[in-house]
Amino acid sequence: MNSKRLLPLCGLICATAMLGACVGQGSSNAANESMYLEQRVQEHDTLLRQMQPAQAEVWNQVQAMRQELNTLKGLVDDLKNVGGAAALAERVRAHDAALRQVETSMALNLNLGEPMAAGGAAPAHAAAPQANAPLFQPQQNPYAAPAAAAGAAAGLATGPYGDAAAAPAAAPAAAGSTWGQPTPQPEAKPAAKKDISLALYDAGLNAFQARKYDEAQRSFADFMKNYPTHSMAPDAQYYLAECYFQRNQFPDAALAYDTVITKFSKSNRTPGAYLKQGICFSKMNQKAAAKARMNELIKKYPNSPEAARAKNFLKTNK
Repeated sequence: MNSKRLLPLCGLICATAMLGACVGQGSSNAANESMYLEQRVQEHDTLLRQMQPAQAEVWNQVQAMRQELNTLKGLVDDLKNVGGAAALAERVRAHDAALRQVETSMALNLNLGEPMAAGGAAPAHAAAPQANAPLFQPQQNPYAAPAAAAGAAAGLATGPYGDAAAAPAAAPAAAGSTWGQPTPQPEAKPAAKKDISLALYDAGLNAFQARKYDEAQRSFADFMKNYPTHSMAPDAQYYLAECYFQRNQFPDAALAYDTVITKFSKSNRTPGAYLKQGICFSKMNQKAAAKARMNELIKKYPNSPEAARAKNFLKTNK
C-alpha cells in the first residue's frame, strides 16, 4: 500500500484512541463527583436530625423569654402610671413613716427594720408626709369622738390622734384588755410560713432565669419537699424538671416531668410536661417511647400549642 495513504489512516486511529481515553476519564470524574454529592447530602441530613430537638428547646426558651418580656412591660407601665420611680419611692417612704407612727403610738413591734431616708435627709419616720395625714385624722377613727369625750370627762389622757389612750367608751374597761399590746405570736405564724414558701419559690425562679440551674434545682427540690400541696407545687415541679433538662440529665428530667403528669394532671403545666418528656425519650434514643408520648399529648390536648409542636416533632423524627 502506498505510504502516503497510510499516514492519514494512522492519524485517524490515534485521534480515536485519545478521544476514547478522554471519554473514559470524564465518566470516572462524573462518578466520583456523584459519590461526593451523595455523601454531602447524607451529612446534611444527619445534621438536620440532630438539630430538631435543639430547635424545639430553643422555641420553648423563646416563648418563656417572650412571657417574661410581657411581664416586664406590664411592670414598666405600672411604674409609669404611679408617676415614675421617684414618685413610687416617695409613696413607699410615706407608708413607711405612717407605719412607724402606728408602731410607736400603739406599742407594737412590726419588725420594720431600719428607717428609710430621702437623699441623706433625716429618717423618714421623724414626721409623716402631709399627704398621708388624713389616714390618722380624728374624724376617720370611729372611736375618736366618744373616746375623747369620755377621756375629758374622766380626766384621762388622750392619744396623739385625738382618741383616748384607754379602750373605746362603748367597751367595758376590763383588766384583761389587749389595747396597746403586741400582736399575739400565734396569729403571725401562718403569714410567716406563707412568706417563706413564696420566697423559696421566687429564689428558684430567679436562679432559673439567670441560668443558674444547679441553684434553681436545689430551691425547687426544697420547695416540693416542704410544700408538696402548695398551689405553686405544679409550677415548682415543672421547673425542677426543666433544671434537669437544661443540665442534660435526661433520665432525671423524664421522671420529674412524669410527676407533673401523674400528680398534677389538671395543671396547665401538664401539656408541656408531655412534650418535654417525649423529647427526653428521644434524647435517650427511646424512639418508640417518644412517639407514644407525643401521640398521647396530641390525643389529650389536640388544640394546645404543645400538640402542634408534637405533630411537627413526629414529622421530622420518623
